[in-house]
Amino acid sequence: MTATTASQAFIDAAAAIVQQDDVADILVRLLGDCAGLTNAGAIGLLVKDGHGRLEVLSATSHQAVELELYELQHDTGPCVDAARDGVSQSVRSPDEVIARWGKVGEAIVAGGFHAVHAVPLRWHGRLIGAMNAFHASVETADDASLQLTQAFADIATVVIVQPVVVTSSELDERVRIVLDGRTVVEQAKGVLAESAGVDVANAYQLLVQRAVQNGTTLTEAASAIIEEAQRRP
Repeated sequence: MTATTASQAFIDAAAAIVQQDDVADILVRLLGDCAGLTNAGAIGLLVKDGHGRLEVLSATSHQAVELELYELQHDTGPCVDAARDGVSQSVRSPDEVIARWGKVGEAIVAGGFHAVHAVPLRWHGRLIGAMNAFHASVETADDASLQLTQAFADIATVVIVQPVVVTSSELDERVRIVLDGRTVVEQAKGVLAESAGVDVANAYQLLVQRAVQNGTTLTEAASAIIEEAQRRP
């Protein structure tokens, strides 16, 4: 269930961390809450792996994943820039989005988004990624939504690294483990898309529904789907 206030969203995230809930599951809920409370149409999250390469960690929709992957392919875009430079990117007109990021900007606008907020993720001064909020309406991409997006990004950072003191190598390992969980989710989406005869976007929704119905985390549901497929002749 989507939180009705930012306070409730942060309380839910903190409770999940204390309970050591599945990181992928917490991020899905957190990004969904951020989208709902900032009126963003979609949100994507990029993190750096142990070699400094950016990878998609979480998103609110398959469309957001595709846009983030397109940014990575072209090595430019609001989220890539924020993750690389550590500076928030806030562009509030479709013409400026295209002027700033060329083909990537065109893809963003073609996807129905006319404004973007991209904010960095930092842990103890170390830049570990960025979060990108895509807005269909320029009016919703105001200063208040930018500030709230950064607040959600800060909470997402805590979710990823957990509230403990870690070394640089331990942080890289933590991010690798989380990315491995994302890989399981992506594999399960492919299995569901093929078995149910639906596209990847709908397969993701089926995966989320299964996790909710079975009372499991997203990663647990994804692992179960993959195991079932492997057992089939």
